[in-house]
Amino acid sequence: MSQTPLPTTMSALPSSEPSSLAEEPRASLHDETATTGEFRARKRTPSTSNRPVSAFAPGQNGRGSDPPPGRKSTPPSPEELAFASALRAAGVAQELDETELGRSLQLAAHANSRAGRRIDLLAAYYAADHDPLAAKRRQATDRWYLHHAADPVDAATLLARLLDLVPELTGAELERLGGPDGPLVLRHSEDICALEDEREDAPGLTTLSVCDLVRAINVLLERRTVRARLVGLLGDGQREAYLALPSVTAAITLSNADYLSAADAETLLDLTGW
Repeated sequence: MSQTPLPTTMSALPSSEPSSLAEEPRASLHDETATTGEFRARKRTPSTSNRPVSAFAPGQNGRGSDPPPGRKSTPPSPEELAFASALRAAGVAQELDETELGRSLQLAAHANSRAGRRIDLLAAYYAADHDPLAAKRRQATDRWYLHHAADPVDAATLLARLLDLVPELTGAELERLGGPDGPLVLRHSEDICALEDEREDAPGLTTLSVCDLVRAINVLLERRTVRARLVGLLGDGQREAYLALPSVTAAITLSNADYLSAADAETLLDLTGW
């Protein structure tokens, strides 16, 4: 009776050929292709890279600090108010009322695209005007994560950051099943989920998309009977923003409003595992 070889953890994966990339100096922070190991994170392919994923926890009351003296408040536009209202109705950004929205808008950068402006707004909201306690509470409550394409993180680092959002999966690892040429999976205890978007860019160098790793995390959350899932907001081509939603109904509502990366229910269910 044949035996299946034990899986090899990602950190111990042997390369079939020496990778010259592993010996090169670390690239600058603006080099999207930089890597610190045998695997690296990469953006989703153009058809889906602008559309990220998230997780949930109940909001808490509280406010960030007031704007410094002299900083004038600009009333939010109807579109911005509708966006904030939709997020609160979906169970996230519970402190983002009209007052907090105006404060966050004053702190936000001003991107040219509509999706970019929304990401700027939420980045300012979750930074909580440099209030570390408020920022940590908001980010942990909504499981907020913002990925920059120019951030040269490898897959292990990216996974560690994402696992900070989902303590239910503490200890999850990337592994090769059956040896160095086997499929790459995300394992947590006895549960595994295959990575579908793996790509070999050079001998011994494999890249993964953020979106695919989030999808695998969502599958494992489903097997742990965690109802909340990581869902991606519509990206701006350089950033992918993720936060947690408590239900498929909330996610579909935001998707129908064109706020999420998943453009339709079928894609949304595939990415979230609901």
